[in-house]
Amino acid sequence: MDSNHDSSSSNGLETSMSTTNRDNKIYHRHSVHQIQRLEAYFKECPHPDDTQRHKLGEELNLKPKQIKFWFQNKRTQAKAQSEKVFNASLRAENIRIRRENEVIQEALKTVTCPPCGGPRPGKEERKLYLQKMRAHNAYLKRQLEQISDFVNNNGGHSIPSVNSLASTSSNPHFSYGTSSNPPLKPPSLEREQYTHEHINNAQPTQHFQPRSQMEKMMMSQTMVNAVTEIIRLIHIEEPMWIKSSIDDRLVIDQENYEKSFTNISHLKSPSARIESSKEVVVVPMDARNLVDMFFDTEKWARIFSTIVNEAKTIHVLESMDTQRQNFSQLIYEQLHILSPLVPPREFMILRCCQQIEDDLWVIADVSCHENIDFESPTCSKRPSGCLIQALPNGLSKVTWMEHVEVNEKVRTHRIYRDLLCGGFGYGARRWTVTLERMCERLHLSSISVFPTTDFAGVVETIEGRRSVMNLGERMLKNFAWILKMSGNYDFSQLSETNSSGVRVSVRVNSEAGQPTGLIVCAASSICLPLSPLQVYNFLTNLEIRHQWDVLCHGYPAAEVAGFATGTDDKNRVNILQTASTAEDADMMIIQDSFRDALGGMVVYAPVDLNTASAAVSGQVNPSGIPILPSGFIISRDGHHFTSPELEDGSDHSKSLLTVAFQILVSGPTLSGDLQIEESTTTVNTLITSTLQRIKVMLTCNEGK
Repeated sequence: MDSNHDSSSSNGLETSMSTTNRDNKIYHRHSVHQIQRLEAYFKECPHPDDTQRHKLGEELNLKPKQIKFWFQNKRTQAKAQSEKVFNASLRAENIRIRRENEVIQEALKTVTCPPCGGPRPGKEERKLYLQKMRAHNAYLKRQLEQISDFVNNNGGHSIPSVNSLASTSSNPHFSYGTSSNPPLKPPSLEREQYTHEHINNAQPTQHFQPRSQMEKMMMSQTMVNAVTEIIRLIHIEEPMWIKSSIDDRLVIDQENYEKSFTNISHLKSPSARIESSKEVVVVPMDARNLVDMFFDTEKWARIFSTIVNEAKTIHVLESMDTQRQNFSQLIYEQLHILSPLVPPREFMILRCCQQIEDDLWVIADVSCHENIDFESPTCSKRPSGCLIQALPNGLSKVTWMEHVEVNEKVRTHRIYRDLLCGGFGYGARRWTVTLERMCERLHLSSISVFPTTDFAGVVETIEGRRSVMNLGERMLKNFAWILKMSGNYDFSQLSETNSSGVRVSVRVNSEAGQPTGLIVCAASSICLPLSPLQVYNFLTNLEIRHQWDVLCHGYPAAEVAGFATGTDDKNRVNILQTASTAEDADMMIIQDSFRDALGGMVVYAPVDLNTASAAVSGQVNPSGIPILPSGFIISRDGHHFTSPELEDGSDHSKSLLTVAFQILVSGPTLSGDLQIEESTTTVNTLITSTLQRIKVMLTCNEGK
């Protein structure tokens, strides 16, 4: 009896304790402040890494696991909400289309024949009419072939094909050649995608018109809306523009933006990422010259050569007001930066310029995909652009804003993911920093005397100085272009886990300005635990260059001429010579290097004495001098992005370093797969050993 009582008492006690434990279980709820901070951080960086989670946890007094789980739950919640909104919009669109279809079907029931006013033709009548049209079309084709054969047999010019006639008749604004101009290749009746090969084959000076007045009106209205939106966004501060929760950049508050502006997404994807930023810079260039550069695609690609790989004018729309310098264009451009690991971005944009006042212009860019042969865009520009204000003494104040939707189909490599997802890769700061540097360079290259910052050395004339500076500029442009790695042969050796993988491409070059023949290009990107300034100073230090550069053959390099390309005396184009052995004494190295708030570039190429003499003489057009540049691109890693401390080197950020080598292997034809394999192996070994020497010298045994 007592034992049963004890047992029942024990069971009751255990039940009571378990109930008490459940009742006393502590649920950790985040405070309002913690949630607000986490929400703000999530908008800027939905995928924080371990370092960011640890720092955020210290700030909010939370464990890194709590931060990790909160972000996982938030991403799941955001995805579900986004899909819900997206599905609702699709359902609404489906209902709208169904109703339109019903209206059209009802309208078709009452359609009459225009010539006689009677009922519309029946199905059998329309089929018979279509057969007659096809028979008549076949008859016209036979007639055309007979006339073409007759003209060709009598030594005349052949008559264009049916496709050409059809395309010309459908769009009277196209011209396929005159007696003084060779005929252009007529477009197919099928719609073509605007690939970069198609754009390069187009005539850049050809002026096109939209296919219909309706399209022209739609483009004009799109540009008017874009200009209005940009002017409002640039002049509005808070609450439209807020400071990033990660750094001090100004970004658009999307909730306020959606309340103020009606924007149609071209990407149609709930996972599209929004990038926005705004920067202000004063540059040493006249405002009217800037406007002209922005609307000449060749000048545009030149001034932003480290960002813009290709730019072509597709349509030149009618000038709205020639007296006020207002005009507009449809432009194709491809952007690419930093590394082969970064995917390029392609845009088809409407660019519009409007002069607001005598000393004030606004330039607006907005994506245009309606009725344009440009399918599956991965990026779309919301109204973006700049405000250019003329200042005294030939200066201009430029306020630049970028607002882009991105839906990356190819996942970016992990070492560049934070840089791009944080909006630093193609943000407004990259454009303004590049614009400032290039305006300084163009100003210095146009002066008629040697400035005190120059070391003329072996260059005796201003023409020679200008020639060397132009050659350096062309090296930078060519080096940025090769990083696309878009050759006919591609040997990708990248891996997601190996940040120092090497990518190799092979091309046969026949263009002027580069050696003719088989060229092998190899590139690799790594992360270094040093600031960009430290890496830049290391690569430009001539006293230790021979320890990592194979072109020096182990001998120290010395500067025999150097010219400043900017207000920063570290931005220079140099002519270097090594104290080498007798058989290599006829070689020099031309190098162009710069640093800025985002990182820097060091690009160089070996040249023989004859080529160097032609460059420094100023008597030869530098665009025709064959040169094959190699070099480095330095960038910040995207974490804790702050302005560099250029004076004392106290910047503690990490660097992303890309190295790319180009080697001329053989003559103008491929000699077989064996030669390609041997060449790729050689350049792979060269780039790997160079990176290893650099890491050892920088005491970075492993790229992180």
